[in-house]
Amino acid sequence: MSWQRKSLRRRLLLWLLGVLAIISVLMLFEVRSSASKAANEAYDRVLLGSALAIAERVVVVGEQLEVDVPYVALEMLTSAAQDRVFYQVVGPGNSFITGYDDLPVVDNKDIPKNGAPLFFDADYRGDAIRVGVISRHISGGRLSARFTVMVAETVEGRNNLINEMMTAAIVRQLVFIVVAGIVLWIGIGWGLKPLVRLEAALNRRTPSDLRPIEHEVPQEVRHLIDAINDLMKRLGASIEAMQRFTANAAHQLRTPLAAIQTQAELARKTKDPEEILKRLEHLNRSTKQTSRLINQLLSLARTHQEDESFQTGAIDLKRLSEDVTRAYVPMAVAQEIDLGFEPENPVSSIFGNEELIKEALKNLIENALNYCPKGSTVTVRLKQNTQHVVLLVEDNGPGISKGEQDKVFERFYRSETRDDEGCGLGLPIIKEIMERHGGSIEYRDMRPGSGACFILVFPKS
Repeated sequence: MSWQRKSLRRRLLLWLLGVLAIISVLMLFEVRSSASKAANEAYDRVLLGSALAIAERVVVVGEQLEVDVPYVALEMLTSAAQDRVFYQVVGPGNSFITGYDDLPVVDNKDIPKNGAPLFFDADYRGDAIRVGVISRHISGGRLSARFTVMVAETVEGRNNLINEMMTAAIVRQLVFIVVAGIVLWIGIGWGLKPLVRLEAALNRRTPSDLRPIEHEVPQEVRHLIDAINDLMKRLGASIEAMQRFTANAAHQLRTPLAAIQTQAELARKTKDPEEILKRLEHLNRSTKQTSRLINQLLSLARTHQEDESFQTGAIDLKRLSEDVTRAYVPMAVAQEIDLGFEPENPVSSIFGNEELIKEALKNLIENALNYCPKGSTVTVRLKQNTQHVVLLVEDNGPGISKGEQDKVFERFYRSETRDDEGCGLGLPIIKEIMERHGGSIEYRDMRPGSGACFILVFPKS
């Protein structure tokens, strides 16, 4: 299952817990730093106390320094943990007085002369140790000198303290994350309840129920509900239009099919060869009408392609118009009609579906050839202006009456001047094709009472 298809509740929980986990890790780093600082401060105070206790027992005897080490001071260190303790006292010129003579050497320049202690970490005999150093000045008899006291201990005790503090912090963070996860799981579930109720309400609807959704939902989902309502509104209108179209198409198909059936029955019953030929001619005309209607219905369906299947590209409209016009020249010659093509040079290309635009031009030329009597002229013209490319199909035939000009773009409307094979879909198909391409189709009379001109207006690519 892809991440996008996972439960919204689970995705929110994982995101929030992931952020909490990252914050907790960062906090643990800060806790460890604070724990190390606190442990060092506590243990360093004990180291300093021991060093001061030893320094108090340094005395001048003649011209030498002597030390009576108070072992109680060293027990202060070993009483808190099982650490090993080391000490060293050196006199002037780093002369060794007592203690462990192999402790790490400290440069006198690094030791503060104002009595402040110096603490540092080091390795001694393979163990990590913490060292505290103080320097004092002593005078007595014939000697006045500065001595240094160094006290060191292994770090197991302070590390154990740091680990205990870290363990407690980790436990607290884990408990916090678990509790937060439970609270978030419950809270998210409660917050998503309106969506669950919405789902239940939609499941109770019938497939034909496209009423707007009026349930109360969170503000974040309101835009989604508005989009669904808009989709349902458009879907309802589309279904209604499809039902009307299906009913009209069924009605239109019923007529030629009934004629075919009637003529076939009559032809089957008659024995007169001339009557049979007459019935076959009727069958041929009805079949051609049915075939044209089916082709027009298929063309109309193609104009309703979904966007993802609507193939578009740059189109050389001049070449397309010339090819389509040339294809209808034989038909025009057979009907004794002068068909011509007059392009304007140059003409910009357009952007769209070449097959649909070709279908639109074919319908216009076929209509012109079917409506015009012998001796008429049909001309396909191609022009352009600053914003549009214009394709015109004009003729000097009977034209369209004023009362019908607003109806010819309605589906299945047929003018009285149309031929018997017309089905009233050609111009509506052209209109939908042009709307799909962001263009338009217009009609105007060539001259009062006669002649027709259909204008296809395309935006420049």
